[in-house]
Amino acid sequence: MDSIKQFREYTRQLECHLSYMNQSDCCCCGVSQTQCFLIVEIGRKPGISVKELAEILRMDKSAISRSVEELVQKGFVERNPSKEDRRYVELRLLQKGQERFEKIEHDMYLKFKDVWERIPEEKRGQVLESLQLYNEACMVAEKM
Repeated sequence: MDSIKQFREYTRQLECHLSYMNQSDCCCCGVSQTQCFLIVEIGRKPGISVKELAEILRMDKSAISRSVEELVQKGFVERNPSKEDRRYVELRLLQKGQERFEKIEHDMYLKFKDVWERIPEEKRGQVLESLQLYNEACMVAEKM
């Protein structure tokens, strides 16, 4: 197999593994995988806007708005106009959302810790460097 095909195959396998890990964390509380990502991003950056979320997740702003609205209706998120600029709407987690955020972060930490510990210690730095290079290359490719 040539190196490009092998690279694509490894990437596809990685996507499947990550999708499984992410999906298994969202099923128990009646939210979609996208909504789980939103809870995590809002939890990591309280006061974030829909526009910023769309940029981070590389999704359409209207799709993000719909998902945020569902999280508001379910009692996970609240929307508040900014005190500095009333046109800017800040998103924050409510208690239910904060609890879910903390559970997601804890559970994902344990899952990734388990994977990390299965990588030989002397190769871990190489894995981190490779992932960083991969992410940087993807960001450059997206802009083209």
